[in-house]
Amino acid sequence: MDVKDIEISTDAVRNSTQEQCQIDTDEVLNLEQEQYQLGYQEGVEQSAKEQYFEGKQFGYQTGFQRFLIVGYIQGLIEEWENQISMVGGGGDDEKQKEKQKEKEREKEKEREKEREKEESTIKAHLNQLKDCVDGSSLNNDETSVAQFEISLKKARNKLRVICQMKKESWKINEVDKLIDEVGGTMQVSENVDEMW
Repeated sequence: MDVKDIEISTDAVRNSTQEQCQIDTDEVLNLEQEQYQLGYQEGVEQSAKEQYFEGKQFGYQTGFQRFLIVGYIQGLIEEWENQISMVGGGGDDEKQKEKQKEKEREKEKEREKEREKEESTIKAHLNQLKDCVDGSSLNNDETSVAQFEISLKKARNKLRVICQMKKESWKINEVDKLIDEVGGTMQVSENVDEMW
């Protein structure tokens, strides 16, 4: 082998070594960008899952709060209806006793008329309160929620009237206390621009 052949073979080795050692730096930089993009995408997916879960929890909590109040009001309605039916059922016995007492007959009739008038007024208010509470929709669309809020306000106002008539104002105080304990006093703005 002469020197020329050695130079040619050395050049060939250098060229092949340089070809093997050439690394595309764009691929290395793109790999870093790909990892950034992959991490970002995973973060977006994880955030979406957490937001969905938090939204579901908030929905359960809100539904519980709202229908706990509705259930309490329905309990009051049943209690008052039972009181009215008990008093109304005993009215026949009282009338028989009234017939035996001539002196008190007129006074008892007047009291009975007042009581019946009061009972019929309370029954009318109870029926209106029932309509407000029973008309509550379980749907979660905007119109149903708005209608529910309106019905709940009407029910609370009607409840106040009945409590005043029955002289049981502590019951409306209990409803207000329940609303504050369960729902808190924070009012959420319905205008999206005012929420933030």
